[in-house]
Amino acid sequence: MLFIPMKGVVIAPRERCLCVDGGVNFIPRKTIQKIDIHFPGPACKYTEIIVTLKGEGEQKCLNSETSFAKNLIKKAQKINGP
Repeated sequence: MLFIPMKGVVIAPRERCLCVDGGVNFIPRKTIQKIDIHFPGPACKYTEIIVTLKGEGEQKCLNSETSFAKNLIKKAQKINGP
């Protein structure tokens, strides 16, 4: 199996961080199908935001330090509760 690190691309397995770099800074909302937020834990010390895109289901990492990502996290927390 071959893994090639690419900007904003999800890498497996979960024993370590899924995102190989800081991720992309912005993804148009109309292209987003699903958002998965992984908060820091034993497997990875960073907050990782994995965005699944509409269409073929491609996944991209979103830079969790951008204001766009921070707003998505706040909205998710409001929807899902504390």
